[in-house]
Amino acid sequence: MAQITAEMQRTAQVAPAQVGNGQAVHYVSTAEFTADTQCSRTVARVLHERDAKGAECTPCVKKVQALLAAQAPAAPVEEPTTPAAVEPPARIKALTEDVTTPATMFEPELTYYADGTPVLMRWTGGEKTGTTAGMTVDRGPYAFQAVTFEDGTTSNVAPHVLHRIDPPTPAAPRYLADYVTVLDGEKRVQRLTVTVEGDPTPVLAEELPYEPERNAARALEALGWTITGMETYGGPCLFRAWVAPSPVQAAPLLMPDQARGIVIQVHADANDFRTAEDANGKLLGYTFRSTTTPATRYGFITLDRTFSMALEPTREDAAAMLPTAVLSDERHANRQDPAAQRAAALAEQQAKATAARATYRATMDDRSAAEAHRHGATLPPATVDRIAERMAEPGQPGPFKPGDLIVCADGKVRTVSAMAREFAGEPLRVIVEGGAQWIASECEHARELELHAPEGYTGPRALCGYADHLAPARQDGTLDVHERTPGTMGHCPGSLLTPRAHREELTRRHTTAFSYNPPRPDFLATTAKAGDVVELDGETFTVTDCQPHEHNPHFVSLVLDGCAYPVQFQVGDRITFRHRVRRHDVRCQECGVYVVESSDEAADGVPFQRLCGVCDHPDALNPEHRAAVLEEAVARITARAAYASSATFQPVGAPDRDRPVGWTFRTGYGTQAAYGWVTAYGRLISQVGTEYRWQSERAVLDHHEAGTLAPTSHDLMPALAARPVAEIRRGLDALRASDSTPHENAPARRVVEGVIVQHDGATEGCMPRDVEHPDVLAARRALAGLAVARLTDHHDVTEPTEEEQDVRGYMVDPRGQGRVAIYWLEGGAIIRRDTPLHGAALDCLEDRMRRHGWETERMGRSAQCLFAHVPDAQRQG
Repeated sequence: MAQITAEMQRTAQVAPAQVGNGQAVHYVSTAEFTADTQCSRTVARVLHERDAKGAECTPCVKKVQALLAAQAPAAPVEEPTTPAAVEPPARIKALTEDVTTPATMFEPELTYYADGTPVLMRWTGGEKTGTTAGMTVDRGPYAFQAVTFEDGTTSNVAPHVLHRIDPPTPAAPRYLADYVTVLDGEKRVQRLTVTVEGDPTPVLAEELPYEPERNAARALEALGWTITGMETYGGPCLFRAWVAPSPVQAAPLLMPDQARGIVIQVHADANDFRTAEDANGKLLGYTFRSTTTPATRYGFITLDRTFSMALEPTREDAAAMLPTAVLSDERHANRQDPAAQRAAALAEQQAKATAARATYRATMDDRSAAEAHRHGATLPPATVDRIAERMAEPGQPGPFKPGDLIVCADGKVRTVSAMAREFAGEPLRVIVEGGAQWIASECEHARELELHAPEGYTGPRALCGYADHLAPARQDGTLDVHERTPGTMGHCPGSLLTPRAHREELTRRHTTAFSYNPPRPDFLATTAKAGDVVELDGETFTVTDCQPHEHNPHFVSLVLDGCAYPVQFQVGDRITFRHRVRRHDVRCQECGVYVVESSDEAADGVPFQRLCGVCDHPDALNPEHRAAVLEEAVARITARAAYASSATFQPVGAPDRDRPVGWTFRTGYGTQAAYGWVTAYGRLISQVGTEYRWQSERAVLDHHEAGTLAPTSHDLMPALAARPVAEIRRGLDALRASDSTPHENAPARRVVEGVIVQHDGATEGCMPRDVEHPDVLAARRALAGLAVARLTDHHDVTEPTEEEQDVRGYMVDPRGQGRVAIYWLEGGAIIRRDTPLHGAALDCLEDRMRRHGWETERMGRSAQCLFAHVPDAQRQG
């Protein structure tokens, strides 16, 4: 029996189908809606052409063949042939414009196109393009359109099968917006200019007053333009972007009634749906209220119809969880198809194999060239051609051009300044920025940076601080959350941190300084690993294996190199290690990024913190910079330890030394002022008492000339030299900040109740910068008698330093318009309302403020502060 082909299926209007779990191929009609096959059995599913591989159902095949036979045209009846009359050619009428004939009882409205109009003739078997050439005037029942086709043939065609080919739509103009801060006379302005691509004439030119906090995207939006992509980015006040006229705001993807219909499937009494937006005004979703439980609870739903199963106590808590849910929806939508990932992995594996073969061939060719050069022989022509091709490729070692980014032998990226002069018998060298020279054959062009961002991202981007790739940049100067490896769900440690300025800057994986715990040589014998060096009876041995005892689990045996038999220890025995290398996760003390570091615990200790290449100062590896920071820190700490009121430090220089040889300082004020000195190495004046500063400067220079700058008692230099330079510099900045005091000749200030007129860098109840704020003064009067925190302008209330952890009490922060935020500090850090033991302090603050007539805002369960409004009767200024 003949098989039913795809063409026969289309003619008979049937499709292959499956009945139950059977393997036989049945056929079902596609001309009408039916669930039965041609053999009157129920269809389980319709099969695709590639799945219809089984044996065909015989009754179905017969029915299909019958349908084909019924549709076949009948054989023509032979009639006596008579000579056919020769039809005269049709008369063609030229058309200068389109002609439309009105509809009749038997014919629809017909359109005849003007001569030269491009048209498309479409019929069941295909289509054909051509150009109109008039219409017939002596053919019935209606006129035909004369068409000259692209293949050169001409035919008279019924007008209802012809369709006009519209000319291509011209490309829409592209607009570029330049946003730059310029100097107009003596003041700065921010200039916005919009031009059409290729035309320098501005479409929009606006000059705005200088405002560092201005959002350029919002400013363009206010002027009727929307950013569609970044062309160049040089910071929030210098970039060029592609823009388009602002479209009409579309309706939300999810309406409140639709959101309620989704949520009530789980939360049956969900109501009071309210919109929730981010800081830029973008709609994120809705929050809703539910009263299923005894207490009212709140939840959220995103525009992608993801809603919260667990509810929150306040609407603010529910709204705070929306951005995380939206980000999760975006990641799920951007996740790659597993099949595409496998295909990409296979292609990458094949590319690596090809590159490995090319690398091996290049290595063998270079070895052959070196041997030929040594023995004075010639290379085969094929080898010479391969080497010449490889040297011509841009990614191969040298020669390099100035400005090229190259990866040097140490793995760091540098910029080429020039090629060094060639000398006979010496390898070619390349000069990088800074003057250093590297062998050109050991360097290679840096690869193009990869963008780790969602597919289709065109916004601003910057260098990631953790690894050598690009990532989306945010308006606040940090990097957006992005993946360490594209296509995975793992966050890059450089997310939400500052980027690098250029590719030559060290990444956060590079460590400039480690802080170690003191080494301890004694460890349990059971922790020994192959390669460790232990000491037994005054001799050192290398461990090759650690084996449990065969019959007693309380003993282990160490196999030592040089011992004829294993040495047995109890499980709790400790032995002395001389070499014990282990891997540790070490956290950067500034940005918190971890790296894995191997250290010898027996000799160096365990590293517990580090400084990464981005957080540390660019000059941290410069010995001169380190020495300058160390000497000034030693001098200031020594003087402050002896004279707590020492201030106004001034350096003392010498002609034969680049760094200061010492510092002079002042103690006391007015008529009680006296001056002292301290050398760069920590030698301190025995008794402050010089009347003039120049006398102290002379004493420092005398010690420098005599070579007696070193201290006579305790020397701080070795202890500080062991610390990371960034840690020393941070402490030095704090000492410098507290060094600012009023001028000694300034008149005495009027004492005002509640105002601290002399705070020496620290104030009680607020930051020094807010000490005279009228709202702060009013709040402090209301809180009189409560514990008060003593603060400096450098106090970090989220991660206090060791010196700041003794601070406890309230802190007032003015927010403007008579509104203040009141925090409670424990251990130098702010606490939340739900913090065990200490969280009730915020409720006490609220009670105190209400008793004094202040209006307070409602606090959430996890609130970190109390917002209060100054009563009009208590406001000053």
